[in-house]
Amino acid sequence: MAKPPPEPPDDAGRQARFLALVDGYQGALRKLVACHASSSADREDLFQDILLQLWRAFESFRGESTFSTFLYRVALNTALMGRRRRGRRVPAASEPAVESLAAPTGSAPGDGEVERLYAAIRALGAIDRAVLLLVLEERSHAEIAAITGLSLGNVGVRLVRARRRLRRMLETPTDPRSDDRCSTKT
Repeated sequence: MAKPPPEPPDDAGRQARFLALVDGYQGALRKLVACHASSSADREDLFQDILLQLWRAFESFRGESTFSTFLYRVALNTALMGRRRRGRRVPAASEPAVESLAAPTGSAPGDGEVERLYAAIRALGAIDRAVLLLVLEERSHAEIAAITGLSLGNVGVRLVRARRRLRRMLETPTDPRSDDRCSTKT
C-alpha cells in the first residue's frame, strides 16, 4: 500500500486519516484476532485493544515503511502481549481441544470448518502463527521478515514447518480398520 498522505494539522483530520487507513485492513485484523482469541468476547476485546494501540502509535508512524507493515507490527505485538498479560496459553497438541480438531465435520465447508482452521492456527507457536497469517494475507516473504524481525530464510523455514504441523492437525482420522499402525496383521 502507498505511504499515507501528509497529516492535516488538526486532530479531526488526524482521526479521519487514521480511520481511512485502518478501514481497509479490518478484514485482515479480524483474521489475526480469530487466530489469537477463541471466544467471541475475547476476539472483540483483542480487536478493540489493537485499534487502541494503533491509534496510540499512529502519531509515531513516519512513513519509513508501508502502513500495512506498521499496522501488522502493532497488531501482532498487541495480540502477543495481550496473551502474555492474560496468562493464557495455547493448548498443547496432546490436549483434547487440539485433538478434537481431527474430528470430522460436515462434508460441506462452512463456519465449522473455518473455526476448526482457526483453532488449529491458534495451536501453533506465536511466530509460526504470525508467519502463516501474513502469508494468508498475501504478504511477501520480505514483508513478513520486516514485520516479524525474522530473517528471510527463517520465514521460509517457519512457513514450511507451520504448514506441515497444520496439515497433521487438520487431517481427518482414517478408519482404524484400514490403518496399518492399528493393524493386528503381521
